[in-house]
Order: sequence, then C-alpha cells, then structure tokens
Amino acid sequence: MFSLMQILAFAVWVPVGVWVYTVIGWLVMDEVDTSVGLLALGVGISLGVAGSFAPDRSYAWVPFSVALVTVILYPLVNESWRKHELFKIELERIGNIYERLRMNRADVYGKTTLAMLMYERGLLHPAAALMSGALKGQPKDLFQNEFKALARWQQELGGVPLRTETQCLRCGVSNAGEDCFCRRCGAEYLVDLVRRRYVGFTGWGMLLGVWAVLAGCVAAAPFLVSNQVSPEVRLGVGIGAVVVAMAGLGIFVSKGVRS
Repeated sequence: MFSLMQILAFAVWVPVGVWVYTVIGWLVMDEVDTSVGLLALGVGISLGVAGSFAPDRSYAWVPFSVALVTVILYPLVNESWRKHELFKIELERIGNIYERLRMNRADVYGKTTLAMLMYERGLLHPAAALMSGALKGQPKDLFQNEFKALARWQQELGGVPLRTETQCLRCGVSNAGEDCFCRRCGAEYLVDLVRRRYVGFTGWGMLLGVWAVLAGCVAAAPFLVSNQVSPEVRLGVGIGAVVVAMAGLGIFVSKGVRS
C-alpha cells in the first residue's frame, strides 16, 4: 500500500502540469516576457522534482501544497489582472480627456465623460458635482443623456447632501465641482482621485517575481535540510535557489516596482 506522502509525491505533477500548460499559453500569446515565462516554468517543474525526488518523502506535502494553491488561486489572480488592464485603459481615456480640457477648459463633453468614468469608479460625489457644474446653463435637448444620468445619480444619492467641493491630494486646497484643474497648484487632481480608488496587482511581473522567490525556496528546502543529500548536491541546489531568488527579485524590481 502506498502511503499518503508517496501519493502526494507523484500527485504533485497534476497541479504542476496545469501550471506549465498555463505558462506555455502565456508565452505563446505573448502575455509575459520570455524571461519571466521561462523562470515560471523552471520553478514549477522544480516543485514537481522536489515533491517526487526529495530524499525525505515526509516533505512531499509542502511542494504539493504550493503547486495546488498556485493553481487554485490562478482564477482570482487572473481576474485581478484583467481588472487592472481595464483600469489602465480607463486611465488612458481620462488622459485623453484632459488633453482636450487643456485646450478648452470649458469643454462640456469632456467634463461629462470624465464625470461618468469617475462615477463608475465609485467617486460618487465628485462625479455628480462635476456633472452638475458642467451642465449648468446648458440646453437639455443637446445633453439629454447627461441630464438623465445626473438625475439618476442624485436619486441614488438620496437625501445625502451633495459635496460640491473636492480636495486636491497634492496641495490640499478644495476645488469647485466643475473645476478639473486645481486652482492652486494646477494639478489634474481628479486623476489622482481615480488612481487612489483602485487597489489591485501592479502587473504579472511583480506577481511572478514574488511567487518565484517563494516557490523556489520551497522547492529547494527538502534537499537543503535533508542529511541524506551529499554536500555537492546540497551546494548545487543552494546555488540554484539563490539564482532563482535573484531572478525573481530582479523581475519584482524591474517590472513590478517600475510599473
């Protein structure tokens, strides 16, 4: 009869296989850099080797657990990455709107579009104040959808008094709802509000870098702590773990922090 640890020693290749298949898909679709993908493949296979060929099978559950948790968490991580990519597209749209507003600060269309993007991001009061200020004195037949949106927002806010001023995150001064540029420092303070509203991963590079360091250490641990391994093998595994850790940290710095 096989023991549980013997079963896990070979079962580890199931989540590792899923991981390898996923990473190969990223590489084919050019969703990750080649260096990042190869590092992820190497670490994933190392987890399988650590589970199957570690001198002490009692540690087999550790690499198996790491590989399994990686696969289980993948859908959540992927969804967060997708939302981040959509958020970057929204930021680009907001940047284009501000390009229009620099040339014409009274651009009603630019202000109302910006207000709608802000409302979708949960900035309810600043969005409603901006929309209200932009539509002040405008003919309703030309901005029917905008007036309807403002009426719906005011209804959703209910009896809560509308805050008509928004504080600049850079200099702290309060700005009127229809102003898109800070009256003191000239900053595009509404962009800062949108950025602060978002919380999520900064990129695949950062995430894979951290994962590679942790998973690489887990894969090396069974060989480093066992007395059944020769000093030469232990030295080789240790050097490999250091290389993986340095590569993972390099990815974290160059692609995660920079983004």
